[in-house]
Order: sequence, then structure tokens, then C-alpha cells
Amino acid sequence: MYRWTRLSSQKWEDAWEERLQFLGPARVAMSTWPNSRALKIEAFCDRRTAGALAKRFGGRVTKVPAQVPAGDRPAPRAPLAIRGKLRIFREAGAMENSGSRPGDIWLPAGMAFGTGDHATTATCLRLLCDLAGDLPDGWRAMDAGTGSGLLAIAAEKLGASAVEAFDFDPVCVRVAKENARNNRCRKIKISKADARNIDGFHQPDIILANLFSELLLASADGFARKLAPGGHLVFSGVLVSQSAEVAAGLARAGFAPPRIVPRGKWCAGHTMKAMGKPRSHQIPHPRNAETEKAD
Repeated sequence: MYRWTRLSSQKWEDAWEERLQFLGPARVAMSTWPNSRALKIEAFCDRRTAGALAKRFGGRVTKVPAQVPAGDRPAPRAPLAIRGKLRIFREAGAMENSGSRPGDIWLPAGMAFGTGDHATTATCLRLLCDLAGDLPDGWRAMDAGTGSGLLAIAAEKLGASAVEAFDFDPVCVRVAKENARNNRCRKIKISKADARNIDGFHQPDIILANLFSELLLASADGFARKLAPGGHLVFSGVLVSQSAEVAAGLARAGFAPPRIVPRGKWCAGHTMKAMGKPRSHQIPHPRNAETEKAD
């Protein structure tokens, strides 16, 4: 995994988000400082992509160490709690903690991306928690563009009988496998694959897709064909400004009008495989949009 870093001005933040959205929101970080107009941009990707970004936009490329030296590790942070069902810890020594609960997820302290901190990933986790209890017995999940494997791990922790997770980036596949193993997950199968071609996978009851909007729309037809009747699609990685275009594209693919949950400039959403006329299909959900603002 490599980190591309560059300084810019805060006034160009929207432009940088548009340029880097192909990486997905979980792999891009924007940082600012008090009383400063500077913007620090970080993108986590493979060496070739990082080099291409540096060649086109300048900046610096560094390799992210597989293990953060003990002296460089940040102090342990409070776990990220999701709906009282999941807790995400970001520190070493994960599963050896005797106080672990069934819904606990442990990630390395120095992991660069996919920790659940990004607003859209956290919203995906909340939507998954809300839906899990209403899914059929023995429900199966698919995690498209798994990244760190966090959503796949969460699906198993919430009761999925099987999870198929994949990513097109081999680095992400390796990281996801390590995280699944460290969390003692036994029902997750992780592979390298393209979200636009999922014919070889089993039929899931829910698809989790943390993908940028163009890839989500390009994959929507395949998702609709693969999902079980009445199946769910939880998606993120979409800018609020793109939500109408995404909703229209999902409708063309055979999904019901989605419920969009905004988080600043980004949003996540939930929809279902339409049964009959998409426009008349209502999406049942135990919580409304307002409750998404707090766990």
C-alpha cells in the first residue's frame, strides 16, 4: 500500500474530491488546520496509481508500512459503536482481549483506510445493523469493493451464514484476508474480482457496495440480476450532488427508489430489488433518516 500526499488550498477541496473519487471515499483523506487555508490531501492506493497521481499532480509518494512500529502507534482510541450491535477497535492485540464481545471488530492501529471512520462507511454499517434482523434465516451477503474487509466482517458478526467479498485491488484482497483472519471469521470468502462481472458468485440476500458512483451504476444491472427476490442493496461512496443520477440509474436497473442518507458532501443509501412496478414499491425500514444522525 502506498500513500500519495499533496498540499493544496481549502477552496479546491470539491475539485480534489471529484478527481479522486475513483479511489472510493475510504481511501482518500482531506485534512485542515485551525487558522490555515491549507488542505492536506492523502490517497491510499497501489504503487502504480500513486505514481500516476504524482506524475499528474505533483506531491509525494511513500510506502505505508505493513506494521506500524510500536513507538509510532497512536494511543488507543475509544471504539466506534454502531447501533449497540458492533464495536470497532483500532489497536493491536485484537482478539486476544478476554473482554471481547460477539459484535467486536478489531483492526490494526496503523491501518491507513477502511477503519469505519469515513462517514459513508459508518452509515453503511448502521444500515446493515438496522436491516440484519429483518433478513431471512441463513441470509447471505456480498461485499463488493471490500477494501479492508470491514463490511464483510460486520456481516458475519451480525449473523450472515456466508459472505462473499471481493476487490479489484490485490492489496485490498490481502489486507481484507488478514483482517478477516485476525477477527476469527470463518464464513467469509475473499477474492479478486470486478464488481461489473459477478456472474460466478452465489445469490446474496444483501449486497454491500462501497463504490464510487460510476462503478456503482456500471454494476447496477448485475447486482439486480444476482440479488435474491426482495433482496437489499446498501451503497455508499456517492457525493450528494450525484445522488439523483444514482437513484435514476438504480431505477433503470430494477431497484426501488432508494432511501438516501447524506453525510456532509457524501451519502449512503438503501434500496431493494423491485417487485413489480418499481415506483409503487416501498422500502420498509425500522429507522428514519433523522435517526441516522446519532448511534
